[in-house]
Amino acid sequence: MATRFAVPFVCLLVAFQAFSLIVIDACVAQDATAASSDGMRNELAAASDASMRDQIGDADESKPIKDDEALIEQVLGDMPPEIASQARAARTTFQATKTKLAKAMAELRRIQVRFFNRVDRTPAAKETYRQQRNEIGVLLRQHFDEALELYRMLPSSEAASFLLTMVQHQFDRDEYSATTYEAATRLIDSGQNFTYLFLAAARSAAVVGRFENVRKIYDVVDDEQLKDTDRRILAGLDVLEAAYKREQQLIDATDSEKLPQVRFTTTQGNFVVELFSDSAPSAVSHFLKLVGDGFYDGMDFSQVLDGLLALTGDSSGDGRGNVGRFLIDEHENENARTAQRGSILMAKMPIGPGEFIPNSASSQIAIAFLPLAGAGETQTILGRVIEGMHVVSSLRRVDPTKKAEKKVQLPPDVVISIEVVRTGPELPEPEYVDLAAEIEKARKAGILPGMGGLQNNVSSEDE
Repeated sequence: MATRFAVPFVCLLVAFQAFSLIVIDACVAQDATAASSDGMRNELAAASDASMRDQIGDADESKPIKDDEALIEQVLGDMPPEIASQARAARTTFQATKTKLAKAMAELRRIQVRFFNRVDRTPAAKETYRQQRNEIGVLLRQHFDEALELYRMLPSSEAASFLLTMVQHQFDRDEYSATTYEAATRLIDSGQNFTYLFLAAARSAAVVGRFENVRKIYDVVDDEQLKDTDRRILAGLDVLEAAYKREQQLIDATDSEKLPQVRFTTTQGNFVVELFSDSAPSAVSHFLKLVGDGFYDGMDFSQVLDGLLALTGDSSGDGRGNVGRFLIDEHENENARTAQRGSILMAKMPIGPGEFIPNSASSQIAIAFLPLAGAGETQTILGRVIEGMHVVSSLRRVDPTKKAEKKVQLPPDVVISIEVVRTGPELPEPEYVDLAAEIEKARKAGILPGMGGLQNNVSSEDE
């Protein structure tokens, strides 16, 4: 596949870096240098596609992308009146949100300038910033949906430009969904061949269960352009497909109204988690006790790895943190869940790639950005994010295995608090094991050779 690599066709504003928000400035101005028309729509002729592609492909970076009004009117004139009316309404809505987003961005800039100029650095000012940041996040997601709706109906260069910008933004943040998949594939179909479009489409297809399309998309991507994340998906594709089907069956068989829920408040915003008290009662009981004790309050997201997961609950900060109590594994329960995007796993002590000490989960939890082949076969799935997964995707990346660059290192994002939203059914007491005895037993059986001083890490951190 001949691939054009994306260049900075939007101006990214790092707004108020103390809170690590990357705001897409040109999402408002539409200053993109590349976008496309929609060749998937049967209503539009190839001439329309070519006209728009020429317009956008040759765009001057200093000039915002604008719709070809003559082309838009021509397409509207060829539509049935009822459909044309819907298309006009979609365009009006898109433009209205664009204006609202511009005003919200201007207000964020005003707050930022006051902060950097030391006019107002009070806690109230920081909270105002967070609220404005969150409002912009809501508007960006709303505008993305509106752009996609408009792009389904009309050859709007402005909508195409915004979609191209946002798909790259979502790809960079591991934000994958059905709408990411649709936007990426529509842009590909129109002739755009940025590598990130294909990878975003394939990953999103794996998230939403369109595995036949995962294979087709990866088949047209040159092998050297695949990232480790994509190679992992390809290698475990059959396992991922079986796990997805099983997960859907378990979801359908579960009365979610009876499951406990908690709300995480973080430095990037809030998200809601549904806890699997039916399939992992011991782990859920243990987790809720820690929540009630305020254990996670102020805890860093100490590892946030691209294409993989976000981890918290490590009070030591070096990967060994625990509360001195270790849970019995529940991944072999009959109705145990699988590891999908948004799944929350009870992290265990690793002994090698994909291998863990049995019954060693304690306090650390990992939230998966993408489906993880086989993870549900070795680790207990505690729950899943049901609201606000975009917040998890926006967490600042922290990779302890990478050497720190010689630049200002921003602190990791933090769990401010966790609140129980719904208690769910009465739970049993957690089932704990003597991990030191478990390790010794496994060592004698030859399962854990050469573990050295690992037992030193299992003492209670409360002591």
